[in-house]
Amino acid sequence: MKKYVCVFCDDRKNVDSAYIINNGIGICRTCFEKLNKTSLSLPYKGEKDVSYIMSPFEYTSEIRNVILDFKFNNCRAYAPLMADMMKEYLDSYDIWDNFDCIIPVPLHKKRLRDRGYNQSELIAKYAAEYIGLKMRADILERVRATDKQSKLIRTERVLNVKNAFKCSEDISGMKILLFDDICTTGNTLAACASALKQAGAAKICALTFAIHAEQKLPFITY
Repeated sequence: MKKYVCVFCDDRKNVDSAYIINNGIGICRTCFEKLNKTSLSLPYKGEKDVSYIMSPFEYTSEIRNVILDFKFNNCRAYAPLMADMMKEYLDSYDIWDNFDCIIPVPLHKKRLRDRGYNQSELIAKYAAEYIGLKMRADILERVRATDKQSKLIRTERVLNVKNAFKCSEDISGMKILLFDDICTTGNTLAACASALKQAGAAKICALTFAIHAEQKLPFITY
């Protein structure tokens, strides 16, 4: 029987135990059932210029470990798998044709050069294909290198990303779906949305793979 590696428990398992498999890696049913999932079709209240935030998973230690591997251990193959994990949640919404494009949160050029890829852009590419949106990674630019948000206290995070992003073109009237891998305090999303708003965006909503749900308020209507 064919085998695959579960990215959550790192075990090599038979394919009949998998919830999802993609190119030899996957997530087993046991690990998937243990993940804290958010409510389908129930977004969270956004920050400032972000109307609301959608996210299928709560940011737990299990999710954190996989994202750290993805970002810092050159695990690019995780991107399609993580997008596949989002499909049930994405299917619960029927709003995707209301957006003009999906824009991933950019990395600064130095960090992009050091890492070799933008993890949010990789997931966004597959998510965009699934929901039928065009991905535009050329509109939003991180013009100022910032410290890692995870290393800062809450009050420092706002200043860290303030004025760190800029739009390269006029997007007047466009409805934007902003994508990032995780949402913790929402400050990065808010800073991106501020730049998009200044460039003329009519509406900005956000989609992330995971969210610190205990820090967010449900946004009942959309």
